[in-house]
Amino acid sequence: MKELNNNKTIVIAGFGSMGAFLYFLLRFYEPLIYTRRQNLGPYDVSFLYRGKKLLSNRVDKVKIIDSGIKKIDYLFLCSKSYDVKSYLESILSTYQVDNLVLTQNGVFVEDEVTLVFNGNLYYLTFTTAMDFKDNELLIYNPYKSQAVLTVVGSSGIENKLMNFNLRWNNEYCFFSYSYSHLDVRFSKLILNLVLNVVPAYFGGLPWEIFTSNYEAIELERKLIVEIMDFMNKENIRFYNFRSYNLNYISIFYKYSPFWLFKKIYSNPKILRWLRDNREPSFYRDLVLNKTKTEVDYYLGWFKKFSGYHLPTVRKIYEEIKKISKG
Repeated sequence: MKELNNNKTIVIAGFGSMGAFLYFLLRFYEPLIYTRRQNLGPYDVSFLYRGKKLLSNRVDKVKIIDSGIKKIDYLFLCSKSYDVKSYLESILSTYQVDNLVLTQNGVFVEDEVTLVFNGNLYYLTFTTAMDFKDNELLIYNPYKSQAVLTVVGSSGIENKLMNFNLRWNNEYCFFSYSYSHLDVRFSKLILNLVLNVVPAYFGGLPWEIFTSNYEAIELERKLIVEIMDFMNKENIRFYNFRSYNLNYISIFYKYSPFWLFKKIYSNPKILRWLRDNREPSFYRDLVLNKTKTEVDYYLGWFKKFSGYHLPTVRKIYEEIKKISKG
């Protein structure tokens, strides 16, 4: 790919785990940060594999965008999906943006974005698992991580992808193209839901809930199968990320006997291994902090498809709404 000129302005909006990771990956271009937070101190970036540290880096300076900037060439929007429109509107009221890169895992966020933005629109989907707290960014299982760039819309896709001329040279983040943003995002949605939503629905962690609750295991299965059936009817294919073959996952969830689910899900060691021994951020947000979540947003999106039989999706969505409201 053509190398981006250094005089281009790159801004990362939102400085959670994704924003911090993008800042690290794009540090060669000296990106700027747009954030509602007041202080952004130095932070450490640590790559972990099976609990062992592979590599550590230090980010000493985080540069915040100033009032002297008028035009943004590339804006990476890392806000929460449910907040994307208002966040973007606040940026567009001050700056001209040519290219917008969405990093949310939600579905059809571009419906809201295109109401206020008419430039080039890209999606950047990561499978990297991250935690960012106390000025330390932890990257779990980097060998499984993949970044997939897709273009929103169906016309002029090849030209639009070539317009995205950043170079990505980080060995721990594989960058690739895909020509269907729906395939990528719905497949990532399924990966986000597995071992995340149902345990929080029951108020606990995967290795606490699934090991003793067969109702939870069955609910997990029904949730994933309903979304997979929706994808099939809408002709949305399964996108196979590195180390995550959604075709095999779909077959396993739909056709495996229940006794096999019970055997796997009743083993806390297997569940911890599947989650890299990490506490799901969705559990922290919903159960511990009682805040609005991404799952609240993209499960709620399915409600507008009244012609589809999605009882498990609706059941979990309604319960999540109750929990987040306290």
